[in-house]
Amino acid sequence: MAGKRKIVTLVVIIICLSYAIAGCSKQKDKNTLEIGFCMTLDDPYWQNMRLGAMDEGKKLGAVVTITNAKEDPVTQIQQIQEMIGKGVDAVCLVPMKSEPLVSGVQALNQAGIPVILVNRMVAAGCEYVCYTGTDTYQGGVTSARILMETIGGQGGIVELHQHLGTAPEIARSKALQDVMKDFPGVTLLARVPHDGDRGKAVTEMQTLLGRFPELKGVYVHGDPQAIAAAEACRDAGRTNIAVVGMGGSQEAIEAIKSELIAGTSFQQPEEEGRNGVRLAIRHLKGETLDKEYLISCPPITKSNADQFKGQF
Repeated sequence: MAGKRKIVTLVVIIICLSYAIAGCSKQKDKNTLEIGFCMTLDDPYWQNMRLGAMDEGKKLGAVVTITNAKEDPVTQIQQIQEMIGKGVDAVCLVPMKSEPLVSGVQALNQAGIPVILVNRMVAAGCEYVCYTGTDTYQGGVTSARILMETIGGQGGIVELHQHLGTAPEIARSKALQDVMKDFPGVTLLARVPHDGDRGKAVTEMQTLLGRFPELKGVYVHGDPQAIAAAEACRDAGRTNIAVVGMGGSQEAIEAIKSELIAGTSFQQPEEEGRNGVRLAIRHLKGETLDKEYLISCPPITKSNADQFKGQF
């Protein structure tokens, strides 16, 4: 009986040593930081952010895993759960919508995984380390002021907005409303969604041209859709309508140079992706961070377009 006890004890010791060795191996592997980057890829803007995040991770020796929620908050919450199951060290999050993603961030909080918000904010009720991204509101103000100046502060305009209820849609619409307070001669005739679809931007623009024969300007959330709207105006012979976008893409800069669109606000998605990864690593290494790291968003018009190179 005593011999059997010794054998059992020896087996237990061996098993415990095996787990300890496995734990040490796992700990050793964790020298390589793993960062989940939960975002969407439904636009060249986001694809460029992805490239920046991946490249920065490579430079800093971290593994960056990208997920594509396709603007669906339910899908993104599922992807967050996958990141928790994977045991990543930190998550950079572009929230698909501010309110629904509170529960996703709360799940990360409960799992002890730090969160860096990128480009979009999340509603109250959860914790995050810091935010980095373009000052979306100020970018909207920049584009709105370009439009006001181009139309001489007079006339009717329309707004083509992105997915309703997203943080950028809310911020950019508020920016337009606030700028219009300084231009009482400008009237907002209609707000219609383009939902990130160039084809839909064309269709909506064609309808708006029929409804408003005296239309003077178009405020568009996003460069690709601004270009599509401007092309619809041009094809209809309405070249006197000023169109502004947001983003600062290579295509938009060329469109500004050719006077297809009046201007845009320069956002830097590659830098947003890079900075999200940088901040996550700085936090994981014990550095105390500020709550907000904003990236500037200057205006681009024909007068300075040659000074800019689009990031996407």
